[in-house]
Amino acid sequence: MAFEFPGGAPVRAALVIYDPPTGTGSTPGPERDRVRLQFNPDRIQVGKQARWDRSRSPSNGEAARAQFVGAQPRTMTLEVFLDAHGTSEGVQERVEKLLGCCAPTARSTTSKPASAPWVRLEWGHARTTAFLALVTQVDASYTRFGHDGTPLRAVCSVSLEEAGGSVPRQNPTSGGDGPVDTHLVVAGDSLAGVAWQTYGDPGRWREIARANGIDDPARVPPGSVLVLPVIQERLAGGAG
Repeated sequence: MAFEFPGGAPVRAALVIYDPPTGTGSTPGPERDRVRLQFNPDRIQVGKQARWDRSRSPSNGEAARAQFVGAQPRTMTLEVFLDAHGTSEGVQERVEKLLGCCAPTARSTTSKPASAPWVRLEWGHARTTAFLALVTQVDASYTRFGHDGTPLRAVCSVSLEEAGGSVPRQNPTSGGDGPVDTHLVVAGDSLAGVAWQTYGDPGRWREIARANGIDDPARVPPGSVLVLPVIQERLAGGAG
């Protein structure tokens, strides 16, 4: 199944591979490679879980009230179909790129802790699946071979886990601490558009700019990771 713009050609998906952040940073390094998918996925599974604690049960036998502990990282699983038809090579090189995402980069081994590359599924205007992630598992099944044993076709199941997530950060309107989310900037994004999607109010772009130290809202390059702060009025049901 191909994602299509009205009246346009299908947009091909790609798994973009980035250098990991330096130190304890949360922004990936430059793009180091990408695996362009010959065939777009026909199914992608995305999940997210929340942790709740019910250990403090009352003595009267009633069910304990759930206490929110925290949100687990988003996960995603997709199948990548690779075929050497029309190319002069097999599919091993692309499979090796995927397998390599499970190991620390050579450059990061000189620092502590060492880190594997970060990745992102890039597919047109898709947002739910366009989060920065770590590859947790790759299972490759070779289904066709050349006369010399060279693999010519493969199906790879790739499991991803969100690299970022909610972290404590100062609330710009209340001055208190609160959880935040993040947003990966893609081509065509604007701070006003992100604010409308997040808060339902495009005028909130100023809070996003302030939380990220952005002086020029027109210059937010694709690939940037924006912190989306909690706004006190929003939590209070719009009171203020």
